[in-house]
Amino acid sequence: MSRLLYLQASPRGERSTSIAVADAFVNAYRKAHPSDEINVMNLYQKELPPFDGFALNAKYAILNGLKHTQEERAAWGKVTAIADEFKSYSK
Repeated sequence: MSRLLYLQASPRGERSTSIAVADAFVNAYRKAHPSDEINVMNLYQKELPPFDGFALNAKYAILNGLKHTQEERAAWGKVTAIADEFKSYSK
């Protein structure tokens, strides 16, 4: 069994042509692979962490081999949690 992550990235929702095309693909995929897991993630509804301030400072601290402050560590943890969620579909 495989897992498919379907990212919706249109603010138009039901009026979106790209979502309609992707929905057609997902429906055909579902018929061809009925045992696969399909998860839909709407990026306009998903709460994503901001990538500024502490998160941005944490990124540069990592790139430069510096230690994180507690605030940077917390902000970076939110960023890596989202990245890990995406990466879990590559297995």
